[in-house]
Amino acid sequence: MDLPGARIAVTGAGGFIGRAVCERLAADGAQVTGLDVAPGARARVEAAGAAFAICDTTDAAAVRAALAGVSGVVHTAAILGDRGGMTDQVRVNVRGTLHVLDAAGAAPVVHVSSVATWGYDFRSDLTSEDAPARVCGAPYVDTKTASQELALGRGAAIVRPGDVYGPGSVPWTLRPIEAIRAGTFVLPGRGAGLLTLVYIDDLVDCVVRALVTPAAAGRAVTAWDGTPVTAKEYFDRYARMLGQGEVRCAPEPLLRAAAGLLELRARLTGEPPDVTREAIRYITRRAVYPNDRARDLLGWEPQVQLDEGMRRTESWLRAERLI
Repeated sequence: MDLPGARIAVTGAGGFIGRAVCERLAADGAQVTGLDVAPGARARVEAAGAAFAICDTTDAAAVRAALAGVSGVVHTAAILGDRGGMTDQVRVNVRGTLHVLDAAGAAPVVHVSSVATWGYDFRSDLTSEDAPARVCGAPYVDTKTASQELALGRGAAIVRPGDVYGPGSVPWTLRPIEAIRAGTFVLPGRGAGLLTLVYIDDLVDCVVRALVTPAAAGRAVTAWDGTPVTAKEYFDRYARMLGQGEVRCAPEPLLRAAAGLLELRARLTGEPPDVTREAIRYITRRAVYPNDRARDLLGWEPQVQLDEGMRRTESWLRAERLI
């Protein structure tokens, strides 16, 4: 596919990844329509150079109308992480994906999945990107796994991002900064869990390459920079930006127990918990994943390593007066 003039739809366009994809596709000359369920996303999407349309991916008729005549689709819309229960995540992450695949017809689709589809509990590095996804009872893992397998079976290209950071990232930039400043950020154990980071611009480049590469259809690639970093090493960088030196750590069993109490309170109040046991499982991963296929199949190579990515992130945080 040649991007100049192509009609590309991006779901979840008001989100961190979706907006960045819109901006890149528009810069490459595509006619981009950003779809989002939230009317408040309009300004962000239009600022990225895309037209905006309200579309709830759980509404099959709305998705069919929004995707009529498109040249390609990038599907980022999802409930992320540990927000919401299994019912809501099945509705959005699985059924929403099915509606997008049905409506796209023969147009190429890139489905943005997650390395979380491999679960959290393996203790040695994966040796193959064809390692089976794992069902573990966590809503996000199980619904992203189901949607990924559904998309693969329908011939979509799959991009599995690692931990996506950079200006505007909520889980890997904004929330940590807020919690560290407030003194509530604590890592389990010694913070030795491994992160598989990818800077937002590098992820977007991988997604766009998957969209325009016919051989990517029905294949899954993994996007991260290839250099594992401990959680403490990463989050200490934010602490230093705030003049705090380093983040605090505490025994993992203690934090798991506290997270369990926060989850109980959340069920009683309806307010989301500040931290969950699922998040602790994720941040204590001790193994990483191969990313060879993105290089071999798409010619992708990450350009932004951690030092540069954090320099850009810090500049943005200071410009936004967040630090």
